[in-house]
Amino acid sequence: MTSLERISSSTEENAAGTEEVSENSEEVMTTMNWFNGNISELKKNTGHFKI
Repeated sequence: MTSLERISSSTEENAAGTEEVSENSEEVMTTMNWFNGNISELKKNTGHFKI
């Protein structure tokens, strides 16, 4: 494998890794938004149960 082929291969691997990180970041953001929505719901609902 030539140096150019190794660089090309590494570049492709880096691009795939970057894409995976991007997908994971989107999933984290979606989960955070879902979690924050649930916290907001809980805060609203706990007002009904205060003694």
